[in-house]
Amino acid sequence: MLGRRALISALGAAALAGCSRQAGETPESAAPAAPDPAEAIRPLYEPYLTPDATLPSFQQQAPWSADLWTRLEVMTARSQALGEPILDFDPLIDAQDYQLADLTVSTDGVVENSHATVRARFTNGGAPAEVVYDLVWENGGWRVDNIRTSRWDLRAIATG
Repeated sequence: MLGRRALISALGAAALAGCSRQAGETPESAAPAAPDPAEAIRPLYEPYLTPDATLPSFQQQAPWSADLWTRLEVMTARSQALGEPILDFDPLIDAQDYQLADLTVSTDGVVENSHATVRARFTNGGAPAEVVYDLVWENGGWRVDNIRTSRWDLRAIATG
């Protein structure tokens, strides 16, 4: 009987040791946590907050998802064929002109390694503005899959 107790005790200790981890240790099968989605959006506003900064080209303006970028390219081709702009404002600032201040960027919701919603709030020329970003996890990072406000939706404009 004593041998059985020792065996059960040893098995219990081994099981407990296998289940416990030291602080900071992660199991090999666990994927690393994705970075905060807001960190993909915050840098997009730096040129708007820096006096005399050069704004990036539309293509380089954001880390676009493959699907949204394809739609934007089709929209650009349609716009050139029409000889007039389809998108006649900057969707990042919801305006043509800018004088940004009081920027806050926060993550509203996230499904790890899938999709997220980020909200940018700021004043532009003294008027409050809010722009919402729908992000997807693609190619190891957060990519902008849509930009929207209460009045417009970039994906709808690009598809229209």
